[in-house]
Amino acid sequence: MKRIHAICLVKNEGDIVAQTLHYASSFCHKIYVFDTGSNDDSWQQVKKSASDVVIPFRHEDVPFYDGLRAQVFNAIRSDLAVGDWLYILDADEFLAEDPHKGIRIAEAEGAQQINTAQYNFHFTDADWEQYRQGLDSRDYPISQRRRYYCFTNMEQRLFRIDSDLTWPDCINAENPHGFMAPQGSRKLKKCSYKIPNCHYQYRDPEQIQLRLQTRRAARETNRHNFVHYQSLDTDMNWQRYIALVKN
Repeated sequence: MKRIHAICLVKNEGDIVAQTLHYASSFCHKIYVFDTGSNDDSWQQVKKSASDVVIPFRHEDVPFYDGLRAQVFNAIRSDLAVGDWLYILDADEFLAEDPHKGIRIAEAEGAQQINTAQYNFHFTDADWEQYRQGLDSRDYPISQRRRYYCFTNMEQRLFRIDSDLTWPDCINAENPHGFMAPQGSRKLKKCSYKIPNCHYQYRDPEQIQLRLQTRRAARETNRHNFVHYQSLDTDMNWQRYIALVKN
């Protein structure tokens, strides 16, 4: 079985990060978690989840940029063997299947990169009614609480470790928010297979509001952060993110 080393950045995801780490532990060899300054209980949840697999790597209040993942990669680089795989794990996501299927296909194709097909789950008007009636509880797994989703995009998530794989942690004119993914001396070949990935970005009103506040703070430190959240510069109403379900 191929070893999978995951890097997870987390900030203010205390209601879900323990579930994410527990799930990913079923197929990861190591998960290195970098908390970038949570002011909820995210870091406490990470430490409670610590094991031979889950490694609380660092807790430091730093402005977000993509190079933070590269910092972790470069710190653990000597522990990664050629043929291992690097997995970019977000703290609110669950692969919909064991990634070893995609790895087998990638290796048969001679590919070094596997993308995920992102399915974003939404907090809907139906969920809002359940919440108002007190029928929505964080005591239940997120997979039981949020049910409505739509496909959004593809993302770079798994990379085969080769001797020439590098990941700069700097910012330059061409990469103002840092290098989003590892680089190689040759262009990385992408696998034809895409692993479905469940992204629970909107979970309940408190979490949505905290998400907006966290991302606006990140944008205030660097306008290149979270460019898809530019509306936060003027609008912080979480109710704008309620999705309507058509009967």
